[in-house]
Amino acid sequence: MKMQKLNILIITPRIPYPPYRGDKLKIFNISKILSRDNEVKIITFYQRKKDKADIEELEKLGIKVILIRLTLLESIFHSIVAIFSFIPFQVAWYTSSKMRYKIDSLVKNEKFDVVYHHLIRTAQYLVGKKEESRLNVLDFTDAVSLYLSRMAMQEKNIIKKLFIKSELRRISKYEKIMEKFDVACICSETDKKFLLSKGINQNIHILSNGLDTQYFSGEQKEYDRYRIIFTGNMPYYANSDAAIYFVNEIFPKVLTAQPKAKFYIVGQKPSRRIKNLQSENIFVTGFVPDIKQEYLKSAINIAPMRFGAGTLNKVIESIALGVPVVATSLAVGGLPEKFHKYIFIADSPDEFAEKVIKVMNDPKIRVELIQNGRTLITDLLNWDKIVLEFEHFLKRQLEISSK
Repeated sequence: MKMQKLNILIITPRIPYPPYRGDKLKIFNISKILSRDNEVKIITFYQRKKDKADIEELEKLGIKVILIRLTLLESIFHSIVAIFSFIPFQVAWYTSSKMRYKIDSLVKNEKFDVVYHHLIRTAQYLVGKKEESRLNVLDFTDAVSLYLSRMAMQEKNIIKKLFIKSELRRISKYEKIMEKFDVACICSETDKKFLLSKGINQNIHILSNGLDTQYFSGEQKEYDRYRIIFTGNMPYYANSDAAIYFVNEIFPKVLTAQPKAKFYIVGQKPSRRIKNLQSENIFVTGFVPDIKQEYLKSAINIAPMRFGAGTLNKVIESIALGVPVVATSLAVGGLPEKFHKYIFIADSPDEFAEKVIKVMNDPKIRVELIQNGRTLITDLLNWDKIVLEFEHFLKRQLEISSK
């Protein structure tokens, strides 16, 4: 028997298209799959007029998109005002009276079954619940305080360290806002345990990051046995730090053992500091339209993360394609334990270099070890499975709240 259709409002800080990395990728897949059997409306910000073109692909899926303009000057102003409060700067950056008014109006005039707040930055737009039949959902995705605490430990610049610690104090207090929602979500057990250990009184639901299993399907392809790849959105500080750390601390050890090794840094908007890493053996590609082909051309995918939180797409994408992964334990902490045996985990520079060299010198690993891991990833972490289970969970919660 088919369950009832839901009317869902999704509040997200950025237009979830194009869905190349990170938060855009997650909310795009959630919106796309939910819209198949439900009414989905997205309200989000835009900054420039050309950004409006990005909503066309969403509307083709039957998703109605409402845009609220948030200028750079507005964001800067609210961030300056936040200095004199306890509001996190990343929350202040997305503060808008126009957004608040529009959401209040939508919720008042339309009967939504679910109002889904994507990321901590949108929690400020919670509308007080009068109807028992509506669920207010907050999806943190990652435990931001966990990310910032790890970042603060690695940062050497005293000014940056002080700023990170200031934001960490603000976020740690603000995360309690999770308790005001009917449903709260996080992407991994590690992040969930961290939040609960801080005394947050909420029954947190796991909403994992997933994989487009049709796109990330394995295929036989000739690859360069000396090619090492690192992928990610490069403005994200955890990614740029990982790339620099690998170049400075690990790659020289790899080159000593294997002078033919080549390291490719693949991801949009690399900083000047990242671009300056280029050499005879190091390549910075910038944005690429087809990340799958970059994985398949490579012998090894690395994730030498020193801080961060959540589940890394770069790890599950690579395993799904049958490309071996060498990663720090922190990089795989958000994955279920059963996946760890398919990843080469190393935390010291010497150990990391040793495992990269081992994979590089033994092509059988690609065939023998990864096959089972690819099957496990595609069975458990495909977006269709994750979102449909989430949809059923929401419907059960609505049934419970209506009794």
